[in-house]
Amino acid sequence: MAETWTYDSTAPGATAKDYVRLRVGDTTSADQLLQDAEILAVISAETNTLKAASICAQTIAGKYARKVDKTVGKLAISMSQASARYSEMADDLLRESGRKAGAYAGGISIADKEDTEADTDRVAPVFTMGQFDYDGADSTEVDCGLS
Repeated sequence: MAETWTYDSTAPGATAKDYVRLRVGDTTSADQLLQDAEILAVISAETNTLKAASICAQTIAGKYARKVDKTVGKLAISMSQASARYSEMADDLLRESGRKAGAYAGGISIADKEDTEADTDRVAPVFTMGQFDYDGADSTEVDCGLS
């Protein structure tokens, strides 16, 4: 099976694969880092696209880590720097993926509150309003036992 590498620079956010390529910098056909099948395999295992990009960046770091630094005269090629930079990128992308969650304050909307109470899969609260109510009690009078 032939390996394929594709990237649509006119709409990089149109597909998850192209978005991952954009985020890890694998956008030049002359310098291919990951094949389509490799990216798609990661995306199928990880539904969060930023986490998928983080895994792909770590994969690229691993590829560079296998190569050694070389120096010939004044010319030096440092693959360890590329590996370190892709590892940093993977960490950055992973942190960014966690920032997408927003704050949630429950019980503000009546409809939201009713939906929550109707959810049969939620854990029931230990305390509820009116849990000590019983027939014959007047809710306006509270006996604290201080009289």
